[in-house]
Amino acid sequence: MAWLFVQAAPVEIEVVEGDSIVEDLPTVVATDVFGANPMAQADVFIQLNGLGVVSLVGSEAFFTQVPGQGSYLVKMLPGVVASGVVVENDATVSVVGTVHTMSDSVADAWVASGGIAEGDRILAIFAESFFEAAGVTVIARPQPEGN
Repeated sequence: MAWLFVQAAPVEIEVVEGDSIVEDLPTVVATDVFGANPMAQADVFIQLNGLGVVSLVGSEAFFTQVPGQGSYLVKMLPGVVASGVVVENDATVSVVGTVHTMSDSVADAWVASGGIAEGDRILAIFAESFFEAAGVTVIARPQPEGN
Protein backbone atom coordinates (compact mmCIF):
# COMPACT_ATOMS: atom_id res chain seq x y z
CA MET A 1 0.00 0.00 0.00
CA ALA A 2 2.87 2.38 0.81
CA TRP A 3 4.32 1.78 -2.68
CA LEU A 4 0.94 2.69 -4.29
CA PHE A 5 0.72 5.86 -2.23
CA VAL A 6 4.22 6.94 -3.35
CA GLN A 7 3.59 6.08 -7.03
CA ALA A 8 0.18 7.72 -7.28
CA ALA A 9 0.22 11.09 -8.97
CA PRO A 10 -2.40 13.75 -8.47
CA VAL A 11 -4.93 13.95 -11.27
CA GLU A 12 -6.05 17.32 -12.50
CA ILE A 13 -9.58 17.52 -13.87
CA GLU A 14 -10.59 20.40 -16.09
CA VAL A 15 -14.24 21.40 -16.08
CA VAL A 16 -15.45 22.71 -19.43
CA GLU A 17 -18.68 24.68 -19.54
CA GLY A 18 -21.37 23.72 -22.08
CA ASP A 19 -20.63 24.67 -25.68
CA SER A 20 -23.13 27.00 -27.35
CA ILE A 21 -22.43 25.49 -30.77
CA VAL A 22 -24.44 22.42 -29.88
CA GLU A 23 -27.40 24.61 -28.95
CA ASP A 24 -27.21 26.40 -32.32
CA LEU A 25 -27.54 23.27 -34.43
CA PRO A 26 -30.93 23.18 -36.15
CA THR A 27 -33.32 20.27 -35.93
CA VAL A 28 -33.94 18.96 -39.44
CA VAL A 29 -37.68 18.69 -40.06
CA ALA A 30 -39.16 16.90 -43.07
CA THR A 31 -41.16 19.26 -45.27
CA ASP A 32 -44.29 17.10 -45.09
CA VAL A 33 -44.12 17.08 -41.28
CA PHE A 34 -43.61 20.84 -41.29
CA GLY A 35 -46.45 21.35 -43.77
CA ALA A 36 -48.90 19.39 -41.62
CA ASN A 37 -48.59 22.00 -38.83
CA PRO A 38 -45.91 24.69 -39.16
CA MET A 39 -46.79 26.26 -35.80
CA ALA A 40 -45.88 22.99 -34.06
CA GLN A 41 -42.29 24.08 -34.77
CA ALA A 42 -42.78 27.63 -33.42
CA ASP A 43 -39.73 29.07 -31.71
CA VAL A 44 -37.64 25.94 -32.42
CA PHE A 45 -34.48 26.43 -34.51
CA ILE A 46 -35.12 24.14 -37.47
CA GLN A 47 -33.84 23.32 -40.94
CA LEU A 48 -36.03 22.63 -43.97
CA ASN A 49 -34.43 21.12 -47.07
CA GLY A 50 -35.44 21.06 -50.72
CA LEU A 51 -37.99 23.88 -50.81
CA GLY A 52 -38.98 25.10 -54.26
CA VAL A 53 -39.17 28.89 -54.58
CA VAL A 54 -42.55 29.83 -56.05
CA SER A 55 -42.31 33.64 -56.06
CA LEU A 56 -40.31 36.51 -54.64
CA VAL A 57 -41.83 39.06 -52.26
CA GLY A 58 -39.70 42.19 -52.21
CA SER A 59 -35.96 41.91 -51.67
CA GLU A 60 -36.07 39.92 -48.43
CA ALA A 61 -38.90 37.39 -48.68
CA PHE A 62 -40.21 34.64 -50.91
CA PHE A 63 -42.88 31.96 -51.06
CA THR A 64 -41.89 28.30 -51.20
CA GLN A 65 -43.86 25.18 -52.02
CA VAL A 66 -44.55 23.20 -48.82
CA PRO A 67 -46.63 19.98 -48.84
CA GLY A 68 -49.92 20.53 -47.02
CA GLN A 69 -49.58 24.32 -47.11
CA GLY A 70 -49.24 25.19 -50.78
CA SER A 71 -47.21 28.40 -50.72
CA TYR A 72 -45.40 29.25 -47.49
CA LEU A 73 -43.75 32.59 -46.68
CA VAL A 74 -40.03 32.80 -45.85
CA LYS A 75 -38.54 36.10 -44.63
CA MET A 76 -34.76 36.41 -44.61
CA LEU A 77 -33.08 38.18 -41.69
CA PRO A 78 -31.07 41.28 -42.64
CA GLY A 79 -27.76 39.44 -42.11
CA VAL A 80 -28.76 36.83 -44.69
CA VAL A 81 -29.65 39.53 -47.20
CA ALA A 82 -26.39 41.38 -46.48
CA SER A 83 -24.41 38.18 -47.07
CA GLY A 84 -25.36 38.34 -50.75
CA VAL A 85 -27.59 35.29 -51.00
CA VAL A 86 -29.53 35.49 -54.27
CA VAL A 87 -32.86 33.67 -54.31
CA GLU A 88 -34.60 33.32 -57.67
CA ASN A 89 -38.00 32.01 -58.78
CA ASP A 90 -37.90 28.24 -59.44
CA ALA A 91 -34.72 27.76 -57.37
CA THR A 92 -34.50 25.08 -54.69
CA VAL A 93 -33.33 26.18 -51.25
CA SER A 94 -32.62 24.92 -47.77
CA VAL A 95 -33.40 27.25 -44.88
CA VAL A 96 -32.57 27.39 -41.18
CA GLY A 97 -34.48 29.53 -38.72
CA THR A 98 -37.69 29.74 -36.74
CA VAL A 99 -41.43 29.89 -37.35
CA HIS A 100 -43.47 32.85 -36.13
CA THR A 101 -47.10 33.94 -36.25
CA MET A 102 -47.86 36.60 -38.86
CA SER A 103 -49.56 39.81 -37.76
CA ASP A 104 -50.34 43.24 -39.17
CA SER A 105 -47.58 44.76 -37.04
CA VAL A 106 -45.01 42.29 -38.42
CA ALA A 107 -46.00 43.12 -42.01
CA ASP A 108 -45.93 46.85 -41.20
CA ALA A 109 -42.40 46.51 -39.79
CA TRP A 110 -41.25 44.73 -42.95
CA VAL A 111 -42.65 47.54 -45.10
CA ALA A 112 -41.10 50.21 -42.84
CA SER A 113 -37.68 48.53 -43.05
CA GLY A 114 -37.88 48.25 -46.84
CA GLY A 115 -37.86 44.45 -46.78
CA ILE A 116 -41.10 44.30 -48.73
CA ALA A 117 -42.96 46.92 -50.72
CA GLU A 118 -46.29 48.37 -49.56
CA GLY A 119 -47.95 46.56 -52.47
CA ASP A 120 -46.56 43.21 -51.24
CA ARG A 121 -47.88 43.74 -47.70
CA ILE A 122 -51.23 42.20 -48.67
CA LEU A 123 -49.43 38.98 -49.66
CA ALA A 124 -47.65 38.82 -46.32
CA ILE A 125 -50.68 39.36 -44.10
CA PHE A 126 -52.56 36.50 -45.77
CA ALA A 127 -50.00 34.11 -44.30
CA GLU A 128 -50.96 32.69 -40.88
CA SER A 129 -47.30 32.14 -40.06
CA PHE A 130 -43.91 32.61 -41.66
CA PHE A 131 -40.43 31.16 -41.53
CA GLU A 132 -37.78 33.65 -40.38
CA ALA A 133 -34.61 32.47 -42.11
CA ALA A 134 -31.31 32.94 -40.31
CA GLY A 135 -29.66 31.10 -43.20
CA VAL A 136 -30.55 30.31 -46.81
CA THR A 137 -28.62 27.96 -49.07
CA VAL A 138 -29.50 27.79 -52.75
CA ILE A 139 -29.07 24.13 -53.67
CA ALA A 140 -30.38 24.30 -57.25
CA ARG A 141 -30.68 27.28 -59.58
CA PRO A 142 -33.59 27.55 -62.03
CA GLN A 143 -32.98 25.98 -65.43
CA PRO A 144 -32.61 28.45 -68.32
CA GLU A 145 -35.41 28.54 -70.89
CA GLY A 146 -35.06 25.98 -73.69
CA ASN A 147 -33.18 23.30 -71.73
